Amino acid sequence: MSEPERPPSHYEKGLASGFDDAWHEEWWRQMEETGGNIIAAMRMRMVSSSADGIVMEMPIGPGVRQGTGVFAAGALIQLADVAATSACFDAMHAADPQTEVLPFPLAVQVSSSLLRNTDRGKVIAESRVVHSGRTMMVCEGKVKDESGRVLCTVTTTHLIVKR
Repeated sequence: MSEPERPPSHYEKGLASGFDDAWHEEWWRQMEETGGNIIAAMRMRMVSSSADGIVMEMPIGPGVRQGTGVFAAGALIQLADVAATSACFDAMHAADPQTEVLPFPLAVQVSSSLLRNTDRGKVIAESRVVHSGRTMMVCEGKVKDESGRVLCTVTTTHLIVKR
């Protein structure tokens, strides 16, 4: 007798739906129900997930803007960090798709180079895993504006923590 098939995770449902608006509303609602989360507060959105990595975006708004009207540097780095963490989760899930509770890829080092900024539209983070070890993962990423200009580059190192 075979084991019952586990129901798809919220993330797997997102992959199937193309991370549509309904998926994001449910994602943010779940975060807010448990006390809130920077992802929901900054309205970060998952755009795509593939073997090439993760793409996420974040709109300009009062919660991510600094005094001069452009994106706060911390908001750009936060988006890159969330994209990198998601890329780590994706790589771990691909390596072991039946695991229900994956370890958490805790960022222990974040290095960024801030090159330019923008005061409009949204920013897009792309991140990919460049090293996937048993206890550490490393990601490289870029945050771009809507015209494709690189705003910052980010490298993250993640400690794989059992939950």
